[in-house]
Amino acid sequence: MDRRLSLLAAKHHGVFSRSQAVTAGASRGVINRRLAKRSWEPLYPGVYRFAGAPNSWPQQLVAACLAAGDGSAVSHRAAAALWRISGGDERILEVSVPKPRRARCRGVLVHQVGGLAKVDITILDAITVTSCTRTLIDLASVVPAETLEEALDDALRRRLTNLSRLGRRIDELGRKGRPGIGVLCGFMKTREQGGTVPESVIETRLLRTLRRADLPQPVCQFQVRDQDRLVARVDFAYPDIRLAIEVDGYRWHSGRARWERDLGRRNALTARGWRVIHVTSSDLTNRPELIIRMIAGALAGPGPKR
Repeated sequence: MDRRLSLLAAKHHGVFSRSQAVTAGASRGVINRRLAKRSWEPLYPGVYRFAGAPNSWPQQLVAACLAAGDGSAVSHRAAAALWRISGGDERILEVSVPKPRRARCRGVLVHQVGGLAKVDITILDAITVTSCTRTLIDLASVVPAETLEEALDDALRRRLTNLSRLGRRIDELGRKGRPGIGVLCGFMKTREQGGTVPESVIETRLLRTLRRADLPQPVCQFQVRDQDRLVARVDFAYPDIRLAIEVDGYRWHSGRARWERDLGRRNALTARGWRVIHVTSSDLTNRPELIIRMIAGALAGPGPKR
């Protein structure tokens, strides 16, 4: 029994449930004696770990799911943290249970949700968690719009979901009464029209800054070509006036060699009549109005001579 439970716990971050212990061969008396001797430590009613097993955030998530019962899954901000997309928060133990079942777990935020189907649940690092698609839908109700936009771009960029799959699941669940779904669908529509997803959180923030300033949306990841030869791919471009915007800076790159290659790209662009504006995360955080004035001035001024 101990060997079977040890193997099970090792696969699930040191945690096991009372029902799993019974399946492994533990009687009620054995369970009570192990608890009395403190060789098993209770985390929640009916959820244990071996004494001395190191505590960890993944362990807490597994324990919360076991305590919440069958059909539960890590969700919302905790799920976003597991998927490593924007909006994740490891300080919050957050799980969802399907309606009409209820669950109460000390220190765990439990969401009673409708439509939590098999398609919405997967296993990540031995933890039962909502799919990235469902996580985005749930995240829309608990994070600001800016964070939701960054999470969407992050998931699309890493191909954890796609717009078609996300839109289909939203339609299946029904939009009425779901907080934040209108905002999420608005961001999705913008991505469908643009066709390309920003490649970093900083790029998403720059797009949002331009949108708030009512400036035209640039083309993302634009390829500058000299006949059939690729000269450079720029983060954002206004091709008609040969204006490129690069979201970068020396400290964002992997080393001096990469930095020097970027300078070479800029020289190649300048030689072909392109103007290049560089934007850093610090600019967007501390001097957004300066960036807006700079880009607006470049858009309003005369384009390069052809």
